[in-house]
Amino acid sequence: MRLQSRFANGRSRRGAALALLVAPVLVAGCERGGGQVSDGEPPPSVVELHRVEAETLRDVAVFGGQLEAEHSVLVKSETDGVLAEVHFEEGQQVLAGHVLFRLRREEEAARLREALAQRRLAEEVFRRTRELLQRDATSIARHDEAAAQLAVAGSRVELARVALERTEIRAPFDGVVGRRLVSPGDRVTDADPLVQIDAIDRLEAVFSMTDAGIVVARPGLAVDIRVAPYPGERFRGEVFFVSPTLDPATRRLILKAWVGNADRRLRAGLYANVELEVARRENAILVPESAVVTDRSGTYVWRVGAEQRALRVPIQTGLRKDGRVEVTLGLEPGDLVVAAGTHKVFEGVRAVDAARSPAGQASRAREGPGAGT
Repeated sequence: MRLQSRFANGRSRRGAALALLVAPVLVAGCERGGGQVSDGEPPPSVVELHRVEAETLRDVAVFGGQLEAEHSVLVKSETDGVLAEVHFEEGQQVLAGHVLFRLRREEEAARLREALAQRRLAEEVFRRTRELLQRDATSIARHDEAAAQLAVAGSRVELARVALERTEIRAPFDGVVGRRLVSPGDRVTDADPLVQIDAIDRLEAVFSMTDAGIVVARPGLAVDIRVAPYPGERFRGEVFFVSPTLDPATRRLILKAWVGNADRRLRAGLYANVELEVARRENAILVPESAVVTDRSGTYVWRVGAEQRALRVPIQTGLRKDGRVEVTLGLEPGDLVVAAGTHKVFEGVRAVDAARSPAGQASRAREGPGAGT
């Protein structure tokens, strides 16, 4: 019995060993028969690919600034008086010379009439004196005295006319009047503000930069203006003034740019971000930031070439803008790079675009005909 048991145990162990040897062969045969892996190559990596294109790259610096009216003034009277009339509505567009206010003017008008009468009298005296001089009936001194009196009378007329004109307060330039600060019946002096008027058909964007910007700051530079009320819009402008000196208090350079405002959407006093183009490069190569990989050996991207094989390509980078990186060396227009899924790629592996993989196509089919457009 003991001998039979040993024989059975030995046969059992030999059978187990034989089963272990046969199992890999069966597995290999199943794999070849199932068509999953024919030569031991790993399956392709499903990634997102990006086709490199050449484009224009603008290097833009952003500065904080403020919008100001082209002209802005607090209108005041040139003379003291009582306000009699108001000739505008608040917020009204007015032209240069438009009468805004009129003071009481009876006294000034009476003085002008008096001066005119005195001038007429002086003119008559001078005429008679000249006739007498022609007949040698008066002296030259008398004639000269009459001429002087006529000149004085003429000057008094001009002074009276100026005094009368000063009772009318006019707009100094085309603009929009603001809130009225006085009312009819108020007594005003030459120190009292009456109303503010602003020229806002175009505005000034005033901003500053450090002394490093001197090398690029010049009139004629194009700028884009962004303001909080219109977050998705940019307003075009152009630099027209560069300060010849740095502000001694801040050590910064002051610049001004014209910004068109014919539709009156912008307001003087708004804070603004001024985007200034400091450099431009044509035919620049840009890739998504997610495509750029950096490790101990340097910076590189995965380029997908022939037979969809991934190749590690060292690159040199330049500017970064809006989630993209400029590649100054290493890539050419038309190259295909891995934009997402770089962690799934290694040298020589096949890389398949997720949009063209069976899973991606099935996903678009489920989403409908408009998917991916």
